[in-house]
Amino acid sequence: MGDGALLGVLVVSLVLLAAVVSLVLAVYSWRRMEHPISDSYARLLAADSAWAGFYFVMILSGGGLLSAAALAAHSISASTAAVMWFLFVIEYTGDDEWLPDWSGSILLAEIGVYSVLRLLNPNGLAVREIVTGEFGRFVLSAEVFGPIVLAQLAFTYCLLGVSFVLLGRFMWNTRNLYRYQAGAILLTAVVVTASTVLFVSEFRLHPQLDITSVFFVFQAVVIGVALYRYDFLKIAPVASDRFFREMADPVLILDADHEIIDANEAAEGIVDGLASQQPLDGLDKGELTDAISAALSETAEPTELSMMADGGRRQVYDIEVTPVTDQFEITQGHVVVLHDVTDRKQRERRLREQNDRLEEFADIVSHDLRNPLSTAAGWTEVIDRELADDEPDTETLQTGVEQLVESHERMDELIEVLLTMAREGQAVDDPEMVAIDQCATEAWRTAETGDLELVVEADRTVEADPARLRQALENLFRNANDHGAASTVYVTETPGGFAVEDDGEGVPETDEASLFEFGYTTDEEGTGIGLAVVKRIVEAHGWRIGVADSNHGGARFEIMT
Repeated sequence: MGDGALLGVLVVSLVLLAAVVSLVLAVYSWRRMEHPISDSYARLLAADSAWAGFYFVMILSGGGLLSAAALAAHSISASTAAVMWFLFVIEYTGDDEWLPDWSGSILLAEIGVYSVLRLLNPNGLAVREIVTGEFGRFVLSAEVFGPIVLAQLAFTYCLLGVSFVLLGRFMWNTRNLYRYQAGAILLTAVVVTASTVLFVSEFRLHPQLDITSVFFVFQAVVIGVALYRYDFLKIAPVASDRFFREMADPVLILDADHEIIDANEAAEGIVDGLASQQPLDGLDKGELTDAISAALSETAEPTELSMMADGGRRQVYDIEVTPVTDQFEITQGHVVVLHDVTDRKQRERRLREQNDRLEEFADIVSHDLRNPLSTAAGWTEVIDRELADDEPDTETLQTGVEQLVESHERMDELIEVLLTMAREGQAVDDPEMVAIDQCATEAWRTAETGDLELVVEADRTVEADPARLRQALENLFRNANDHGAASTVYVTETPGGFAVEDDGEGVPETDEASLFEFGYTTDEEGTGIGLAVVKRIVEAHGWRIGVADSNHGGARFEIMT
């Protein structure tokens, strides 16, 4: 068998393969009706299969009437395939919305008219003649086009040109992986169209050979893989248009299987190593995964997430989950937006704390301050009665004066407490960058620390009022000296802030709940103000403070910034 014969067998085999593959994929697509575009794709493949099938019949017929009939059917199938391609493209890109509903019927009617004219071939206006030529062991037939076929070709290429423009615009307006899908579809059409142009222009491997059908295998497989294997890509452009433009909040795009398709820069800033096509449960931040999974639940309440961001600052997010539908109103995935509400939550917390302080203020005024005032009033009456007596009891007068002095001292102490509460509870409005180690060292020099030693292991800066932060540290150092029986105080760095701890006796569990209340103390000589002031200063910065056991055996005061 010569080279020409081998080439002929190869071409015939490829044409048959194209017809079979296109038909099989057409049936498969037709059965995938849950995907709305499957019907358009199935009709395109059916037309391609007919195009290749009739060309295969023409090759095997060896000329004659059957060959002429197969050529006519091949020409009609080719025009039908062009119309099916155009309808497929406008549905894929969503451009069918600007076409009237009857436009598809008009195109099909045009194919019907062309089919009649092509079959009747009045006065040779469709096909002037059919020429034949040997191709290996086969005899090929080709048409010499008349005005009707040439007009149909012009109309077909106009449809193809419009479809290319629509696909190109669609690619331009999309981003990331979805652009590759549209590009793959466009590439297949360009290859098939280029083959037809070469044939019509008579740039051929053989004078009667049209190899366009061979490329249908490439077109069918590439488009099928793009549509079905990577169907999740359709979510990207829809979501991008809606959420990605100028989004300061972190945004994640998930497909139906909860895999991450895309994320904006803000999301990449809070999650290290974020990558496309990564499962949601593969993130290294468990609290984020759990919160998003809860938000994806249809019955979930609005979800709030508190997590440690890069830099050690705790951020609070409200999670908003929006289903994303394609142009067919089918949900293809979800867009997850993490609204940063840290500042709002801090303001809400400060408002609650201010309300709590007002209640404390009212309690002190109505109860604690009233007690010494009532005592002073009572003893004043006693003194008045004694002074009105001709022979006043000196001892009673002495006791009354002492009680008056003690009551006034207690009232003075309570007034100082009230002033401290008002002063230290004010929010910090103009913070500066303060180095923890430097501030701790300065506070140590002015605090009453006795024989204690200081070890600073914190290399971190925070936004704070330097004077008030120093006062808080002084009170913590003084507390360790007065109540902890410690020998060393440590200032350490934590993932969320810093801590002050000692190696003393620690804090009894029974005291933890009341530890930061004004007036609470376990020392008869204590005022119960120091740790309460610390808490007020911490909360004025928008921070939090807690107490735990120290690694060194004593108390550990953790400040979360």
